Amino acid sequence: MQNALVYRGSSEREPRTSAAPVAEDHWSNMLEKCPAWTPEEGPLLVVAPHPNDEILGAGGLMHTWVAGGREVDVLSVSDGEAANPGFEGLANVRREEVREALRKLCPRHVSVTRLGLPDGRITEYLNRVRNAMLSFCRDRLTLIAPYEHDGHPDNDAVGAMCVDFARSWNIPIARYAIRTWCRTACSRPGLAATSKERWVKFALSDDAKRAKTRAIQCFRSQMGSAAGEPAGLPHTAAQERPYEVFVM
Repeated sequence: MQNALVYRGSSEREPRTSAAPVAEDHWSNMLEKCPAWTPEEGPLLVVAPHPNDEILGAGGLMHTWVAGGREVDVLSVSDGEAANPGFEGLANVRREEVREALRKLCPRHVSVTRLGLPDGRITEYLNRVRNAMLSFCRDRLTLIAPYEHDGHPDNDAVGAMCVDFARSWNIPIARYAIRTWCRTACSRPGLAATSKERWVKFALSDDAKRAKTRAIQCFRSQMGSAAGEPAGLPHTAAQERPYEVFVM
């Protein structure tokens, strides 16, 4: 990719740093030991705190699932308007970006339910997220949610709520990580040998990888960094993997 998509999901800013991005080999040795996984047959509900979370975290899975004739719904929690407060009309831009991305990602329509909750303050509205999820509860549903220890307050809060929700309703859940990949493997206790978490890989076909790349490139407002602002987090290495990683 010529441009790296940066994660700027809320008004929380990343510290300026001259350090090089985390080397992918920190992860590859660990991730190669993770078992293969695929969801149970049935619909998927993908929960995205901000536009682009669903593509970065589970775009390849979504493409594969829809291409196989299965149903995928997206619950879009916020419009990501706090990523750059100086960008007038950013919420509208990001809503259009995710619509375009999903058109490029999936061979048929994916339904999106938009909540429009305040970006960066989702923790104050978790009951509304939970209530929205209730309408999707049905037999054989699998929940695809953000990882609750990924390092962003919106994603962590929504992820933790989704874990509780899945347990309450006895729904299978898999959580996707985004910021995690910008840290060394040894700094993430979730991948430690003693961890109770189970990390798994969903293999991506060449077609799924190409579709995900096309979708990521739709988020033009998130490419690079705005003038005078610190750069966001690079995801190029994680995007180029032949699989997506989930926490079970």
